[in-house]
Amino acid sequence: MLKEIIFGISSIKGPTWLKEFNENNKQLEDLKILSGKVYSEKKKLIDRDIMYLTYGIEGEKNVSYEIKNSYIPMLALHDIRIEDGESVAQMDYILITKSFILVLETKALSGDITVNESGEFIRYFKNKEGKVYRKEGIYSPAAQNERHVRVLTDYLKKNKMIKKYPIYSCVVIANSKSVINKYKAPKEIKSQIIKYDQLTSFIKEKLNYHKIKQDFKVLDKVEYSIGKFLLENNKPIEFDYYKKYSLSEEDFIKKESEVYSEEKSNNDNFNDEVLFNRDNKSYEGKILSNKNKEELRRKLKQLRINFAIKEKLPPYCIFNDETLNDLLDKMPKNKEELMKVKGLAKVKVNKYGEEILGVLN
Repeated sequence: MLKEIIFGISSIKGPTWLKEFNENNKQLEDLKILSGKVYSEKKKLIDRDIMYLTYGIEGEKNVSYEIKNSYIPMLALHDIRIEDGESVAQMDYILITKSFILVLETKALSGDITVNESGEFIRYFKNKEGKVYRKEGIYSPAAQNERHVRVLTDYLKKNKMIKKYPIYSCVVIANSKSVINKYKAPKEIKSQIIKYDQLTSFIKEKLNYHKIKQDFKVLDKVEYSIGKFLLENNKPIEFDYYKKYSLSEEDFIKKESEVYSEEKSNNDNFNDEVLFNRDNKSYEGKILSNKNKEELRRKLKQLRINFAIKEKLPPYCIFNDETLNDLLDKMPKNKEELMKVKGLAKVKVNKYGEEILGVLN
């Protein structure tokens, strides 16, 4: 720091990562696992989000490459999420230079993008002949990122990390095949939309602007203090996929017809089941009608869903349909009898036993 003060020599020689881009995305892996377990129509929604997320990650990878090869002295953070009361900002990249902070919003949009004179974003889809077959309006990434900048600015000022440190917005179109038409866009929007291969030039222009003005320059320790503060206050989002996709136990059942067939086989074509006490070779005298059995089955399934939601697991990880059928066959009255049910070892009996027995008895 002394060298920097006396001689103006900074220790930050190029892009320095405090939180680097990582291709191993937990959200993507979680969605892939979930997709493999869901058999209902909701699987299409999950697969759609997997596709969108894959495109997004590929776009962020392109931007990461440009940052690494820019050779610009700055600190870089990827995927930072801050919470300030009810305000939340999820930022793809934050770049901290000596003259300004830059917040990047990456968009791997397909098709041709036009920004009209009102600042509206319109996406055009073309066939192989170049003819437009569909167009749609999309939420303005410029407006989205400007909100992120406002939240970040207020958050840093509130925590006395900055006073007059400029924070800029930049929307980076990270799909190499996308065409951007922004000729009619308002000046303030046009200036902040670039293709990812223009990022280095964009940052250098900003740096030259502040160099000419000679209005603002911070020490390395200020850059690091801001970067570390953001890193320490990063709050990754926890996704509740059961809530997001409104998943229920039925969504994890492969084929309804197979379940009905299994139930019919288990019932052995009888309308009633007689519970037999093998210890004294006598009937308990209790007949469980199909109607009562199906009510118990419904209650056990609901209990299974409740545990699954609480523990964020697929319902079959609590107990599967084979275990459920065995519970209804054996009708255990205590934990010792529960231990004899298929799929219910000691750990699960201790964990779920009381509630299961409460339903059965």
